[in-house]
Amino acid sequence: MFFLVAVLFTAFACNKCEDPILVPCGGSATKPQVDLIILMDQSGSMGAFADSISAAASQGIAMAQAQCDTDLRVQFLGVDGANFAGSAFTTSHRAYLNTLAGTSLTLAGDIAPIGHATEQGANAIEDLSDKFDWRPDACKAIFYISDEELDGCCPFRIWGSVSELGNETNEVNSAIKAAQDNSVAVFSHLIDYGNLSVEMFNLYQKLSDQTGGTHIKSTPAAVTTKYYETLLPNIICNACNGCTLNSILTKKN
Repeated sequence: MFFLVAVLFTAFACNKCEDPILVPCGGSATKPQVDLIILMDQSGSMGAFADSISAAASQGIAMAQAQCDTDLRVQFLGVDGANFAGSAFTTSHRAYLNTLAGTSLTLAGDIAPIGHATEQGANAIEDLSDKFDWRPDACKAIFYISDEELDGCCPFRIWGSVSELGNETNEVNSAIKAAQDNSVAVFSHLIDYGNLSVEMFNLYQKLSDQTGGTHIKSTPAAVTTKYYETLLPNIICNACNGCTLNSILTKKN
């Protein structure tokens, strides 16, 4: 609010200043475009949650559309690796991006240090922020769901080392930069089994905070179809940071 007041004050206080105007959210003042990727860690422990999320998706999306009318596009993807048959997560982010490019791409997870392919969430967020076929004017969001640390290399659990935390932090910082460069809001949900260190929680929080998304954490028992029916509308409706104060452009008098 202070920023907006300051801009308006400057505009009226000087001669021949440019008038500030608000940019329509998602390319529209009435029905904004929202591109949402629901991205999930594909480690074996996530199989049961894949079913819950898939079952909740259509209902959650319908509820979101009732709360905020959007031109919504949703793409379900798994972090590079095995797919969960029978769920919505049947395509890996690597397969999707390679199909778009028409060739085999070198992705962030291919660059050392290389970890467990199915758990390299930060790398997948970096790849998708840079290479996904986002619509030009759409609000862009990635919702990442995992029960692991954000980088499949060098897991920093309660027994982790300082060097492992350094690797983890570097990968998260790269994901943040890619998201920021492409105006992608990253929402995240960590399913907590109690085996990760506080540093990992902090990196999840940092990833969402610095890209305009939100982070939540829950126990495995809390993850139900109803849980995601409530959660998905919140994410979809806030994909443009609530479609509130957009970037301010100017035009000549």
